[in-house]
Amino acid sequence: MASSEFAVSFAGKAYDLRHFVRDHPGGVNTLEKFRGKPISQVMRAYGHSRSAYHMLNDFQVASGKDVNLTGGVSANGRIITKDEADKDEQQIAFLEELESRLDWSKPLLCQLHKIAPHYEQWVNSAVYRKCRLFSSPVLESLTFTPWYIVPMFWIPIIVSLGVLQFLDHVYCGGSCEEATMSGFEFIGHVVFGVFLWSLLEYSLHRWVFHYDPGSSVILIQIHFLIHGMHHKVPFDGLRQVFPPLPALFLACILYLPVSMVLAFPLTKLTGALIGYLAYDMMHYYVHHGAPRNGTYLYAMKRYHSNHHFHNHDKAFGISSKLWDHIFKTLVQVKNLGFSLHW
Repeated sequence: MASSEFAVSFAGKAYDLRHFVRDHPGGVNTLEKFRGKPISQVMRAYGHSRSAYHMLNDFQVASGKDVNLTGGVSANGRIITKDEADKDEQQIAFLEELESRLDWSKPLLCQLHKIAPHYEQWVNSAVYRKCRLFSSPVLESLTFTPWYIVPMFWIPIIVSLGVLQFLDHVYCGGSCEEATMSGFEFIGHVVFGVFLWSLLEYSLHRWVFHYDPGSSVILIQIHFLIHGMHHKVPFDGLRQVFPPLPALFLACILYLPVSMVLAFPLTKLTGALIGYLAYDMMHYYVHHGAPRNGTYLYAMKRYHSNHHFHNHDKAFGISSKLWDHIFKTLVQVKNLGFSLHW
């Protein structure tokens, strides 16, 4: 960027998008041509969600609130009526009112009762901020982690577990008579573990992370802690991978029932942990990476952005779309006809 400032205008107000440019789901290149220009018309034309208008206020450098959606066309060319525009304007204003009930300089977890009746609407309206959950520094430290801590923690565990399982079941001190499986069978169990993880990834994301807590404050707090905060602050790089200690605790809990019904459970666990590590790294990358058009990660970045900002109840796959196909929650992301660059 030629300048540290990235000024745009919306409905007569000034905004600085300098911190948002690389995080923009639509790419740097689509924003760059609007530097120093009004963006009201293009936001309408590309069918931006209410969440986008809501988040825009985090970049405002002039006083006052402004949401003016009157007229325009949607991304598919359909005319937006005055009634529809007025309804959107009212709903975005309501999101601002909800936001004003909370003090973002203080831990949020104990404030969620203030927005409980409208939690689902609030949590799916992203903001470009950092959030704190607990007043206790110890508890708070368990809720975030830099991405590189995850492979540093899990790779030694995966390698150690895999080597021990290979020695126990395949090598057996060099004795073929004592081996309980061949090398190909060992690889098959590991691959099956990866497959099991992919199903678990989808299941957890869809039926646990996206369960409806209703208006119960306790359930709302649990939901916000395990996944809601990721939808509320999706650009916080410290909250996009699972902290290792809570992940280890959950892995132990999930392993116990599985170990009772599957043969060679530790070998399969090795594969499942490989799948989990790949998922967590992909999840971080599709939020902050810059994949090239035509690559698998480029497609998954656009797919996951659709889940965050348009279809919260679909597109649950992060490392794969397989189970979205099977369970009919697949989303067809629009073909743009040009490449996005981050």
